Amino acid sequence: MKANEAEKILKEWCQSLTGNPPSTCKMVKILNTEGLDLDWWLKAKPVHDKDTLRNTAYLAAYLEISGLRIPMIGIKVWDRFLYPDRAIMRSLYEGKYLRHEGRDFVVTDEGIAHVSEWLAYDGTTFRRVTGTEQKG
Repeated sequence: MKANEAEKILKEWCQSLTGNPPSTCKMVKILNTEGLDLDWWLKAKPVHDKDTLRNTAYLAAYLEISGLRIPMIGIKVWDRFLYPDRAIMRSLYEGKYLRHEGRDFVVTDEGIAHVSEWLAYDGTTFRRVTGTEQKG
């Protein structure tokens, strides 16, 4: 996936769920080696509600872009790395939507269930649900 495609996905999710563009979308050419330390993530701004539409939009975008595992050093998009938002990741981690495993954050069953209204997971990849699949 190219960097502009990843940025478009994040913008679409944020616009769709919050009505606003993403507040952060940092893409750089170097790995975030600080991100390998879980404590670095936990030093982000104080935790806010894991269920905000902003958090949900970012989680859906990260899963669509990266899949089940979100690399802590940044999501590889072509020749760049998309750095996940620290405060959002901390909220999702402490809210049990993500767990820490090695060099990655991995979405939990609870996290998958949380985005299931918008994303379908087939055991390998995430894809946007169609109109007939949507709940409600």
